[in-house]
Amino acid sequence: MATGRDVAQLAGTSTAVVSYVFNNGPRNVSPATRERVLAAAAELNYRPNALARALSFGRTSTIGLIVPDIANPYFGELARALEDAAMERGELLLIGDSSLDPERERRHIAAFVERRVDSVVMVSLLDEPDFTAFAQASIPVIALHPIADDAPAASLTIDYELAARTAAAHLVAHGFDSIGLLNGPAHSVGAGQHRRGFEAALGEAGRELRHDERNSGTSRADASAVSLRWLAEPDRPRAITCATDEQAYGVLHAAYLLGLRVPEDLAVIGFDGTEHSEYAVPPLTTVRQPIRAIAARAIELVVGAADADDADGERFDRVRELAGHELIVRASCGCARD
Repeated sequence: MATGRDVAQLAGTSTAVVSYVFNNGPRNVSPATRERVLAAAAELNYRPNALARALSFGRTSTIGLIVPDIANPYFGELARALEDAAMERGELLLIGDSSLDPERERRHIAAFVERRVDSVVMVSLLDEPDFTAFAQASIPVIALHPIADDAPAASLTIDYELAARTAAAHLVAHGFDSIGLLNGPAHSVGAGQHRRGFEAALGEAGRELRHDERNSGTSRADASAVSLRWLAEPDRPRAITCATDEQAYGVLHAAYLLGLRVPEDLAVIGFDGTEHSEYAVPPLTTVRQPIRAIAARAIELVVGAADADDADGERFDRVRELAGHELIVRASCGCARD
């Protein structure tokens, strides 16, 4: 394997000049010399040593990503968008899948601290995640969900409460007499915001509505099992809004098994707006999160924080940004099929 010394010898320069070329500094190199170094590197098939560069500059050019379940299409789309944004900036994205296990989430946190990633993008399983290890290691972290105002991390998220309110209000506007909320686990991220948004929309209905809330895991299987029992009850809801698209697919599956027609017998709204939602049967009305916009902004923020001085790092901890959301209306709620 060719070394920087080999490149310097072939190009007729010092090893320091080779370092300046591949690290864009700290000293300037004339265009002619730069061309000689790059030509020599190409001839020798030279690749800079990433570990040596990390030791020299204190940057590993790596970003950690922690998600609850990479098999969930929403997190798959999010990871792909984050990786695309990271690659555009020359950063490597390392993915840690918590597999819906809080202990595994803690192990990923410890592993990323040990490997000295430059920054972390995180979607926690917990309503109040522990960012202490990152703060102690001075690793900037951004959560893509609501966090406490005093948490030592930045956050970038949609307004979950407003988005849930938007979905429930759409069902209210249909005139249904009973509406249910299929929420995530009671102490999961966003569960409280979904509940408050749902209740706010029903409170503004101007008429008496039967309403109910059930909780399930975020998988289709869990949502289907809960919905099978719920929809078999004599006072089942006429419409259900869900905390995730995956739960909505579980509701659709339960409705099919019980012989209920969607939307004629049961209206359904999802949440997240993954690509899969368009191809559900019937196509799923859902609240869409701007995944690519969120990913691009998250990478921009964490790369900037990793490159900043300590004072900038403190300001980064106080970043609380909100992205927009969009209600995508399709047939599952009872709107026109076109």
